[in-house]
Amino acid sequence: MRPQIEFSHVLGELSVNRNDPCEVLRELISNSYDAKATHMIYVPLKDRQGFLFLDDGTGLDDKTKINGITPWEAFFSIGKSTKKQGETIGYKCQGSKLCFACARILVATTSDKNKGEWKYKTIDNPRANLDTNFDITPIASNNINDILDSFIIAPTSDTAMAISYIKNAIEDPELSSSITLVLIDHLETEAYLKHFTFGPSSNESYVQNYIQFYTRHGDVRHLTTAQGFTASQRQQVTSGLKAADFTLFADEHTSKIPFGYPYLEKGNPDPSLKGPAQIARLRDGRFFSRSAKKFSVGPNKFSIILAIDGNRRAHDEYPNLGRKGQGKSGIRLSDQRGVFISVKGIKICKYPDILTRIDGYEVLSEGDAASHYSLIIDGDFDLVTNRSALSKRAYDTLTDPNFMSEIKKFLDTQFTTDYTFAELLSRLRRESSENLLNEQIEMLGLAKFNIKSRERIRITDSTKEKHLFLSPQPGEEYLVGVMYSQLSALKGKNKELEKYWRRIITFSTQGIDSLGLRDEHATHPLHEKNICSIEYKYEFNNFGPFNHALAVVDFIVAWDVNVDEEKSVRDTFTCFGNVRKIPGNSFEWEIFDIENTDGGTYENRITVINLRELISSSFDCKFTKP
Repeated sequence: MRPQIEFSHVLGELSVNRNDPCEVLRELISNSYDAKATHMIYVPLKDRQGFLFLDDGTGLDDKTKINGITPWEAFFSIGKSTKKQGETIGYKCQGSKLCFACARILVATTSDKNKGEWKYKTIDNPRANLDTNFDITPIASNNINDILDSFIIAPTSDTAMAISYIKNAIEDPELSSSITLVLIDHLETEAYLKHFTFGPSSNESYVQNYIQFYTRHGDVRHLTTAQGFTASQRQQVTSGLKAADFTLFADEHTSKIPFGYPYLEKGNPDPSLKGPAQIARLRDGRFFSRSAKKFSVGPNKFSIILAIDGNRRAHDEYPNLGRKGQGKSGIRLSDQRGVFISVKGIKICKYPDILTRIDGYEVLSEGDAASHYSLIIDGDFDLVTNRSALSKRAYDTLTDPNFMSEIKKFLDTQFTTDYTFAELLSRLRRESSENLLNEQIEMLGLAKFNIKSRERIRITDSTKEKHLFLSPQPGEEYLVGVMYSQLSALKGKNKELEKYWRRIITFSTQGIDSLGLRDEHATHPLHEKNICSIEYKYEFNNFGPFNHALAVVDFIVAWDVNVDEEKSVRDTFTCFGNVRKIPGNSFEWEIFDIENTDGGTYENRITVINLRELISSSFDCKFTKP
């Protein structure tokens, strides 16, 4: 007997665009760069809710096996890849499966378009039909035009124009001889027109901005002089990257998507431009700074890129990114600001947590601080299956002390050498402190105001002097303890009830709340037999577990007691016991017959006191609610 896998079920899961409809393009672009493509073409098919994607990479060879599988087989398979971890991002061979969430798919490839030797496969409803028994053997043809024409019969004028453009593009001598073409018909996705098409200006489209901000074509490691990065920074981070030409075609118009992440260009900064320390409101800042470096932790190499653009500068110079009240392209500006992790140049996810772990830089992760910068850390981080989140192994790397030390070293260097960064950090620290102070002042003011509406208690002592107290509210267990301690020392109590008022000698926020004296006038008052343990609660009940071990508690003092005598009292350890009302007063219960789940028994009995009722019985008092 052998374990089995339901291929169609797994494929159904993998082919869902869970995080973004355009993930399918991200994966195709990654595959193209892995295949060393120099040209890519994207053409939406609006009336068929699909698209054409073409590249001139090494193609999908169906003869030569790499890692035990051919590139052709790997495209249709799950978990088997020709790629190796560390060399490419797609080594798990699961990203291309996003293509199969469609009504029909055509995959065609040639190793030499000049010879006209094409191989292709058409699959209807691939998510349902593709499994380990499906024959993916490619069909040979010497005419790509016939392949395309037979896939889409009687196309509309818009689709016919798109097909014609692709046919001509294949013949373009600038493209290399090997070509791979993927045609998706009726992609299963949300809001297709919003995410996959573009109007008169492709710069304003979701798809173009997605490609620039979230795919390998928008490689975060591509730094330029125009963006303000120095030659040394570019040499460290950008060296060795190869750009592909990326063309969009729709409505008889072509446009190009430039290679590299769209960091803002430096332009011609005004010499009188105010830095973070000089401007009245930080959110109006137009300040600018750039830095980048490569570093190693053991055998692994990483890059870190810091692009500081004041909030107002970013708002003005990213006109196509959405912000409050404005949809723009649909890609939000706030989603591009802050700390990010990228893999092989592809921005994967935000990760502000790293700053909260570095002393002195926590403020960069607070409030609106991220609106002034992008900090991108690139490396060969391990990803989960859908490549939209980091794996545990990646988080282990990010929290490694040696790795954290390198990030701090970079930030420390910036603080001492970059005047703009130093000013920004200092301004954020100052405003954070002021905000915290203002918040504390507001909380204090609110607390002072709210006590006016709280129930109050007036207690008359033996000298006829009146004392004012406030009734505890839910969450104020500490006040229950304070009141019990204060009133135990107040004269004027009912003498018969003195035994219920223990003299408190310790308070703690951890472990047992208080220790008290059973008899304050004992010969040896601090002898362990004269010491009792006391826990405070706003409400004591037996509907849920008690959060301390019953075996070590002597008294429970609660503002309110609400117990079901038919049910046992259990703690969060292993003990339980019965509870009963003690007759003769309105404030006393007892927990008895305490034992643990292993059958061990305990001799102690716990006295449970309703403090509100004990106060009423002990003192000349009056409760008043405004």
